[in-house]
Amino acid sequence: MATETVLDHVYRSLSGLPDGQVRPRAEELAAYYGVSLQTIYRWAHKKGLRWRKEKATKGKTKVPESVIMSAAALQLAARRTNNQIPLPACDAKEILEDSGIEVNCSTGWLLNLMRQRNVAAKDLLRPSPHVTLLSKHPNHVWQFDVTNCIQYFLDQKGLGERDEEMELYKNKIVKTAKKIRKELLRYVVVDHCTGAFYFRYFYASGERARDGADFFYEAMRPKDELIERIWNGESKEKVGKFRFHGVPFILVADRGSIMAAKENQNLFDALRIELKLHLPGNPRAKGAVEGLMKIINRFEARLKLKKPSSLEELNSWALDWCIYYNATKDMRGVAPRSELWAKITPEQLRLCPDEALYRRLIRRPTFRAKANGACLIRVDNRFYKVPDTNAANKWVYVSINAYEHPCVDVHFNDHVWLLEPIETDEYGRLLSGVEYGEFHSPRHTETQKAKKEMEKVAENWGLKWKGTGDKRRAEAPPLGHETPLQVFGHQASKVGNLSYLVRKGTDLEIRQPEMPDNKPMKTDAIEISREIVSKRIPILQFFRKLKEATGGPIPKKLNQAIRARYGASIEISEAEEVIRQIQEGRWPASGETGQAQAL
Repeated sequence: MATETVLDHVYRSLSGLPDGQVRPRAEELAAYYGVSLQTIYRWAHKKGLRWRKEKATKGKTKVPESVIMSAAALQLAARRTNNQIPLPACDAKEILEDSGIEVNCSTGWLLNLMRQRNVAAKDLLRPSPHVTLLSKHPNHVWQFDVTNCIQYFLDQKGLGERDEEMELYKNKIVKTAKKIRKELLRYVVVDHCTGAFYFRYFYASGERARDGADFFYEAMRPKDELIERIWNGESKEKVGKFRFHGVPFILVADRGSIMAAKENQNLFDALRIELKLHLPGNPRAKGAVEGLMKIINRFEARLKLKKPSSLEELNSWALDWCIYYNATKDMRGVAPRSELWAKITPEQLRLCPDEALYRRLIRRPTFRAKANGACLIRVDNRFYKVPDTNAANKWVYVSINAYEHPCVDVHFNDHVWLLEPIETDEYGRLLSGVEYGEFHSPRHTETQKAKKEMEKVAENWGLKWKGTGDKRRAEAPPLGHETPLQVFGHQASKVGNLSYLVRKGTDLEIRQPEMPDNKPMKTDAIEISREIVSKRIPILQFFRKLKEATGGPIPKKLNQAIRARYGASIEISEAEEVIRQIQEGRWPASGETGQAQAL
């Protein structure tokens, strides 16, 4: 083994020599050290000296570039969702040859060419480069994530492990998840600048908008309030040791149900929080919280040694460990997280509002709902009754508060009601109604009250009203009634002085049809009577015409006289004459006994 001194001597002796003088000098060195000529060349190579010329065809191949890219494209198309490529290069080469594409090389050489061009399977699975994002100050950027704690579950006996009843292989996770009705979810938020974090557990069937709102309230409020509430003032040594709070300027999260909920979007908008939602399957978008999950796993590893009795006890342990880790463990080897976060300035610390105002900010966008005739509206398959009868068959505006749900706020006619859903009985009927025997009409609406005033106004015009309720209709005044309204006979006078050009028309030429030359038919003449056939009408129809003509009821004696004279019907021509005589007071004739008194 040559020493460093020998290597330096060989390097100084051979460096800078022309090509013709290298070999003689190398042979002298080989004789001096008692080694072969190839050993001298190998020692020179260790110092970076080489004299072998590269081939002119280096890096060139007979395999077309399109073949290499086609083989890589086949592997890329076979990529699975678990980020694996089950199609090897030999199968890709076989598919190309079966498709009539000549590869002209072995599988090993094709794979070597794919590696040289960085399109092999490992290159295709390699993550793309990323940039390092920087936050300006504490509370500038928070990252939020929810993780399913599949190892543990909660029951009446406390926290248990699922390892006893399932095998967590990759191909059984989905099958196992279907058996889980409720999940132990871990909600985590971390400050990107300082690494300060807070996490809490929820036990639910999935991510819920209300759980997310509760978690952010605890994360943004001063932690001394949370410590006082959990330990009821019995842990004074914990007060003041966890100062992570405030409203962030930017919140980075995935597009889960918590961020998609309209009520939470309204909350973030009211708090002036800018949401940065990334696409699913991109955990590097929030690398700070993904790295924090590995740290929190150290807390969950301790649950193997002691089992909590309830979810509240588990969250109290999590807060206690949060206080410890934020205050003692250095971030990036500089200082503990709580100490770094304490460098925040008053301008950078935006305080979270109190709980009453915070809850009012959690609302879904106001939407419309139409009330039926019973003033009932339907929201999320629940029925609510609007107290104002004027809302019948009208649109009302509804807003939902996450903390008040299933109660809703209904806005109508400058009033706001917090309505509870109407319960149903065992028959599926709504319990909002009136029993038979106790029926009473609803309070009149403004429209119904206005209708009564309108009827009084119309009566001054001679109209009369009949019917009840929605069937009430107006009757026209009797014939000859003088109405104060000008309705007909004056429309043409509204037209100004107009003159139209008179157009002369053209006579239409009527073409006579050509009649066929037929022989006249011989028929026997039939004589038809040309006398006018008398027409009669029922006597009741005559009485109706008489009532319309006189404008009043028919006296009983007159009714009897007419029936005695004409019977069940009367001729039309005579009926008109009788009506005219009655109006003029000339019927019946003076010589007819008993009929004058009837008139």
